[in-house]
Amino acid sequence: MKQDLRSYIDDLIKNDLMVKVKREVQPRFEICATRKVVEKKLGKAVLFENVADSKFRVVTNLIGSRDILAMLFETTREDAVKEFDKRSKEPVLPKVIKGSSDQYVSKTGKDVDLFELPVTTDCSKDALPYITGGVVITRDPETGIRNVSMNRMGRKDKNTLKIRSMPPQQLGLIQEKAEKMGENLPIAVAIGTHPFIALAAATCLPFGKDELELAGALFREPLELIDCETVDLQVPAHSEVILEGEMLANVREEEGPYNDIFQFYIPVMRNHVFKVNCIRYKKDAIYQTVHSSDFEGVFLSAFSHEAEVYNALKNANIDVKAVSLMPMLLNCAISIEKKFEGEPKRAISAAFGAFSWLKLCVVVDPDVDVFDIGDVWWAMATRASYRKGLMHITDIQGWPRDPFDLHQSKLGIDATAPLNQWNEFERKIIPGVSEVKLEDYLQE
Repeated sequence: MKQDLRSYIDDLIKNDLMVKVKREVQPRFEICATRKVVEKKLGKAVLFENVADSKFRVVTNLIGSRDILAMLFETTREDAVKEFDKRSKEPVLPKVIKGSSDQYVSKTGKDVDLFELPVTTDCSKDALPYITGGVVITRDPETGIRNVSMNRMGRKDKNTLKIRSMPPQQLGLIQEKAEKMGENLPIAVAIGTHPFIALAAATCLPFGKDELELAGALFREPLELIDCETVDLQVPAHSEVILEGEMLANVREEEGPYNDIFQFYIPVMRNHVFKVNCIRYKKDAIYQTVHSSDFEGVFLSAFSHEAEVYNALKNANIDVKAVSLMPMLLNCAISIEKKFEGEPKRAISAAFGAFSWLKLCVVVDPDVDVFDIGDVWWAMATRASYRKGLMHITDIQGWPRDPFDLHQSKLGIDATAPLNQWNEFERKIIPGVSEVKLEDYLQE
């Protein structure tokens, strides 16, 4: 399978899942605003071909819908999480290949200039332009084991980024180790990679497991890596842009505010500093950006947790059809083939046990589309009994960043029809809806 971003973009175009924007756009607000409208109205990826004051194109929304995800895993929307779960059980070691000497423009030392990159500013109160689509790679200084993650990085000047990382996040734990040893932490950042790499980087693996082995599992073949030039690390071989440098020991600077996954602002806090000593990019590089609270940004965090919930349901012998933690990560909709009354509550308990951040869980019948929030609301309004179908749990672990105690309780809702009463609850069907192509009917 081809492991580069460009082949993936070709696949999106072939499947009518990408739009190209040819007019000039500004990296400050306009790229994010346009992306937001495209996601909401079209559910497609976006390639900006003319970015003001930049020689690079910009791509975003690479996994901006369930239809795109289905294409990525070569399956249906409902079965994508099952395919992810199946592949992830067979990690594949990456392999290092020799990179082409003329593949990249390389600049080091005083020639490094992060202002060459079309780094976007997304929201009105964001303190800086932020790199958001970068895959951060380092090694544990004690064990040598590789760690891969995704971290926001605010551009301070031509060779300095403010990077969000603190324990218990694994990069924060590793940097803490290096700091106690009195050392800077070498890191590399790959920008513009195949989505399987970002999905692996965003997955919460046990500490000490290599996320690039998970990327290989998703590709079903070894992930190809190339050596960095200035640090003893490897990065995905087909990355569009590569940053190399060090997280500085015992240096913190104020960073923020920045828009977060829940559509609020993370306040100013003291975070780490990444000094960039080398930048490499393809001569016609495509820069990748991710917006934290759009489908793609939330989904990168949610997808592996959907797999955790799916596994928990399967292990509880529940006939699960589909799982969704969208659009807000703390909510979950599950469709099951109910075998007995009370089984939806069993499913709710399994979901809460699998992912402690969940705050709301709704269980529906297979005829309800868990990827359509309107359909889930329909089931909650027409099939749920709020006298006997609720599970309310208080004083239980939830989302950890919760100074106002909003997320340490949970609500489960059984929104399935009464068992063996399908004649009373069968939904109406309009034949031919799925075959209608509006362009055939709206021609003048």
